[in-house]
Amino acid sequence: MAIQIKDVGTLSKKFADRAAAAVPDYKAGVMQPKASQSASAIAAIPLWQQAVSSGAAAARMKAGLTAAGDAGWQAGASGKGADRYPGGVRAAQQKWGTNVSPFLQLLSGLTLPPKGIRGSDANIGRVQAVAAALHALKVSRAGG
Repeated sequence: MAIQIKDVGTLSKKFADRAAAAVPDYKAGVMQPKASQSASAIAAIPLWQQAVSSGAAAARMKAGLTAAGDAGWQAGASGKGADRYPGGVRAAQQKWGTNVSPFLQLLSGLTLPPKGIRGSDANIGRVQAVAAALHALKVSRAGG
């Protein structure tokens, strides 16, 4: 006797409906994990490094990219990616402002030497001063 399987359309609708209904369970799991996500991720760094460096991982990645091609990436990015982008940006607005504020304050307080002619060493010096100040702030915020 053959295995009876519903059509793909019915199954894909069921998948999407059940996943949408599971949002409260998803949120509850995020808010009360069994273990600290960040501590678990930090502890897994050596294993992650081995996994992404393996030839098998590279082969799987290449196979997936080859199968999807540019059309697969474009369909996902222009569909679900573009649909989710505005909400993600809105949700990140406050965090972005908090994180970028020290860098903007640093830049607004820099005193740079006068500009020189196009391509001059004086202009490169201005760029170097900005880069050095931004890098120093980044390093100090990262704890060294």
